[in-house]
Amino acid sequence: MSITSSTFSHPSARRYSLAAEHFRVSAASSVSHTESRLQRPRQLFTRAHNVATSISPSGWVAAYSSHQIRLYNVKGANRSREVPIEASFNIPMLSKHEEIRGVALSNDLIAVITHTRLLVYDEYRGSGGQVREPLHEQRIDQDGSWTPRSLAISQVGAPGNETEARASIAVGGEGEGGVKIFRYRYTAGWNKQPNRLVLRCPRNNGAIKVVGFSPSRPDAMFGPMAYALTTGNRLYCWAIGLNPRVGVSNRVDPSWQIDCNSSSNERAYRDEISTATFITSPTGRPYMLCTVDHKPGSYLYPTFIVPIDMLQEDAQSLRQLMKPIPESAIGQSVLAGVASYNGYFLVVVEKGMKNNMFKLLSLQGAAGGGLTCAAARMQTWDARLKASSTDSPGISISIEEQTAALELIAVDAHGRVVYSRISVPDMPETRSTHVTPRREPIAELPYNPKMRELSSDESSRHSTAASELADGVEIIPG
Repeated sequence: MSITSSTFSHPSARRYSLAAEHFRVSAASSVSHTESRLQRPRQLFTRAHNVATSISPSGWVAAYSSHQIRLYNVKGANRSREVPIEASFNIPMLSKHEEIRGVALSNDLIAVITHTRLLVYDEYRGSGGQVREPLHEQRIDQDGSWTPRSLAISQVGAPGNETEARASIAVGGEGEGGVKIFRYRYTAGWNKQPNRLVLRCPRNNGAIKVVGFSPSRPDAMFGPMAYALTTGNRLYCWAIGLNPRVGVSNRVDPSWQIDCNSSSNERAYRDEISTATFITSPTGRPYMLCTVDHKPGSYLYPTFIVPIDMLQEDAQSLRQLMKPIPESAIGQSVLAGVASYNGYFLVVVEKGMKNNMFKLLSLQGAAGGGLTCAAARMQTWDARLKASSTDSPGISISIEEQTAALELIAVDAHGRVVYSRISVPDMPETRSTHVTPRREPIAELPYNPKMRELSSDESSRHSTAASELADGVEIIPG
């Protein structure tokens, strides 16, 4: 594992993973939910499984096929009717082999990757049905030697407010130069910033199926982080707020990495981890949740939580920190998962005999340190969402904290929408008003651990979308 000197300079950089988590555990009392659908255009797609979705923190959804993107205001829609299309546009392709591979939404930007390019659009919510030309378009495939596979976007602040608005886009690809970071700043319009970064993925011989950013929590122990999951079940994290040492090539080593496969002589399958998502616990400690769609005969742990311990580099010791969620609380086949911003809850979509189902799990401290969940506080309800026919689940989830409640919106690759309201009478209130926003994720100064509350423009929502990857089941050689 590669650790920069700045990691050790942070006052909170200590062996926290063996310490017990101490916070009040919250539990849900009831769940209500309704269902709807995304409106389809008249020229109905003949292959519905080619459609995938992405959801923004404000509840807008992008549904996309190989060449077209359709936008929906799902949160603001009449929930008893189909959700109407707010805008639709096609992406002109440079060749017959180029198609859309992923879309990600922030509150103000749309990022799109194709087989060769990154395209970024702005102001989509007030487009009046028309989306303008991209504010940034760039070929990123390195002359065909690097294929974009996954995409994520993080935005802090909003245009027009007193605070500065910034955004970062992560594109996952292949090999050791696996993740590229592009930065944007709003100054009389959104503008791309110079100095693209490459986040290194040592010993990665597969594709990056999931990329993402940590929640923008002011009490986060290591500040802003980026993460990536490979098709070979490897996880990487970069503490991008800890002043990474960037050379002339703009390449950044991982702050933490783990091979989640049991060992070199035990069988695991490529692409067995269905999704990965970042958890910032109520105490500010960082963890990764990995949902697992378990294959028969595999030695990979079922769905598990692992602490991000930057001071541990021994592979076996790192694997010993992986804590499977007990079988009494979660099954063997989990399609997607998301953590609440405050770190008190997980929501997962689990395969069922007839219908898939949602589970709300309360996080709590585990014996010996770290986090776990117990079945006693679990809430379960039907999720009439279907996985796509590819290996990717194609389910997008957004979770928003409200007063004594969680609001959940989930959309599948076929346009089914599930709205859920979860009552949590004892949930602590999220601090989200009147404070200085965090600076842009890739910092030029050492991370300042000074405590701050969130700006009203920093979202207290978290959303996730499974990557669109269609690799077949493949055994990793021992």
